[in-house]
Amino acid sequence: MPGRGLRFAISFDAQPPQIVDALSQNSLPDWEESVKNNVRDIRSTHTLRGSGYHVLKFWMVDPGIVLEKIVVDLGGLKPSFLGPPESYHRGTL
Repeated sequence: MPGRGLRFAISFDAQPPQIVDALSQNSLPDWEESVKNNVRDIRSTHTLRGSGYHVLKFWMVDPGIVLEKIVVDLGGLKPSFLGPPESYHRGTL
């Protein structure tokens, strides 16, 4: 759609989806960085209530979005080029 970016939504648990525009930062330097790394780093902030298990939901809003990796930072994330390596869940919910 002309004049509009590429959107997706993220939510946790029963919260309403938070719509995120992947092209909200789309200046020439932003585009150059995305092309150089072959990825666009998109960040959003969420508030979770209570400890324990939470369900993360990724929603498609506009076609054309490709999800490569989701990083959930609960504090203490160390800087790295394209994020931390994959962590594996052991056991069942």
